[in-house]
Amino acid sequence: MIRRLDEELISVIAAGQIAVSPVFVLKELIENSLDADASTIKVDINTPFDFKVVDDGEGIKFEELPFTVERFFTSKICSREDFSRLKTYGFRGEALHSIGMFSTLKIKTRHFEEEIGGEFSLKGGKVIVYRPLPFSGGTAVSVENLYFNAPLRKKDVPRTEKRNMINLVYDYAVVNESVQFKIQDTVLFPSSKIERVKRLFMKDFKVVEGNYWTGFYRTSFEGKNYGRIKKIFVNGRPVVFKELSVLLNEIGVSEYLIFLEVPPSLLDINVSPLKDRVFLKNFQEIKMSLERKLSSSLYFLPKFEKKELRLKERNEFSYRVLRLIGSDDTVMICEDGEYYYFFDKHLLHERVNYELILDRFSSGEFELVNVSCDLRLESREKVSDLKKYGFKVEKEGSYYKIIKIPIILRIDDVKSILNGESVESVASIACKRALKSGNYSISQEDSEKLFSLYLKCKEKRFCPHGRPIFYRIKKREILRKLGRI
Repeated sequence: MIRRLDEELISVIAAGQIAVSPVFVLKELIENSLDADASTIKVDINTPFDFKVVDDGEGIKFEELPFTVERFFTSKICSREDFSRLKTYGFRGEALHSIGMFSTLKIKTRHFEEEIGGEFSLKGGKVIVYRPLPFSGGTAVSVENLYFNAPLRKKDVPRTEKRNMINLVYDYAVVNESVQFKIQDTVLFPSSKIERVKRLFMKDFKVVEGNYWTGFYRTSFEGKNYGRIKKIFVNGRPVVFKELSVLLNEIGVSEYLIFLEVPPSLLDINVSPLKDRVFLKNFQEIKMSLERKLSSSLYFLPKFEKKELRLKERNEFSYRVLRLIGSDDTVMICEDGEYYYFFDKHLLHERVNYELILDRFSSGEFELVNVSCDLRLESREKVSDLKKYGFKVEKEGSYYKIIKIPIILRIDDVKSILNGESVESVASIACKRALKSGNYSISQEDSEKLFSLYLKCKEKRFCPHGRPIFYRIKKREILRKLGRI
């Protein structure tokens, strides 16, 4: 039943104007159709200012039609406690009211319990039609002449808006794979999640699952068209989730669709008026699960062997033996029978040097230099750590004085340690700073030695500055380009 929210509940809602763009108007209409348990949703977009959404959902009761365009009238919630049980997209009772203020809004519908339907229209917030109407069932909502009374807002709509609206429909289609979507001339029949993703994005994503989430992803090393698809959905909502996006970028995932499903009690969707941001109470748990599972399923380099090519099975992953087949001043090329690998020789060398320098620092092997300024520690707490890394520290009265430091460090680095930063963190920054560019025109034998050292590195995906060291491409793709298959 549609009813007006009480004032206390209205005060806690992150309310705001919904009709900020044609995309967000269309978003609200699609969410209404999904909330009405539609099994088929048809979207026709003539222009960003004239479009229609038709569904076969449960429909709206004739007597409740006027309430659908009244602000803060909704059937989704009636108390604060309902927020922790919310499973619908809508809940504020603002969307149709806001849309109707800036367009000619036409609704035709019939509730599944009623024998006759109804028609309701308003223009600029004023009702122009309310009457019974024979209708087959479900709901059809038309938005015409959007922003007719807000010319500045209409002028700001980008030329790409129609494409943005179509992409929005695809977003809701990919997360509601059991619903049939018709958008312009495209029909998406009910399917599995994997089939829907493949149908919409035409890419071979890897799939991995964890508690509360499923991920479709491609890494930075696939070598083709990466970095384009980056979508996160929480309980069926496309959202902006900066912390999660940063994490995925850090672990080398460049294209992804992440679907999170959490109990409503762990989710706050009342964060922004457009409902495009959420707060997850169990985000740290999900973050750790994502990082662990995605990192372990990313492609790690196989063992390098100079002469022969062999295939080894280890646990659930296939490790192929790489063979170095050539190099120039910039690139080293390997193959494993299925892929060609292209390594940036400079970045590979940086990674090797970085880890060698860090190992030398950790074992206190660097030459020491005298300290020209007064560096003191008042507590003994860090003395043993500093000595472990090669620092020379002497006790003078009630404090400890740093006499010599490893040549790789600067005075500012030591001051950072004294101000609370860990020795390991400062050493890592210093080692990155110490890397030198060199001449990479080396012999095949030296290339093989360098590559063998690289494969002993703890991190093989990125150089110390965060750039991908290699990408790979399937041999079949090369042969296809050459017309061999």
